[in-house]
Amino acid sequence: MCQILLIDDMKPVRHAIAATLRKAGHDVVETDDGNKGLEIASKKRFDLIITDIMMPASDGTDVVFALKSAPTGPKVVAMSGGGSGIPADDALTLSASRADAVLKKPFTNELLIETVSNLTSN
Repeated sequence: MCQILLIDDMKPVRHAIAATLRKAGHDVVETDDGNKGLEIASKKRFDLIITDIMMPASDGTDVVFALKSAPTGPKVVAMSGGGSGIPADDALTLSASRADAVLKKPFTNELLIETVSNLTSN
């Protein structure tokens, strides 16, 4: 269906999300760091990029802003469960101003697939 780049530093979470997306028929490339994600995105075209916000090496907000600064960039979904005393809503607030959609962890597989479908069917 579509090409998706998934960026999340938590391997079990990343693998679970990727498995759900693949089961729905999507081609998924995974990485664990925002800088690596931006590097991959600069070399390959993606229909959608899903990025965690709270990551140690490169904050997902930087990823969202970098990707959405290009006029023809891919659709971007920001996701977060919060962390280090920061609630997920707070972590997503800044990214929500630029991202095409936000997902607050934990979210259901159905909500994930619905969000991807809504963004890639246009």
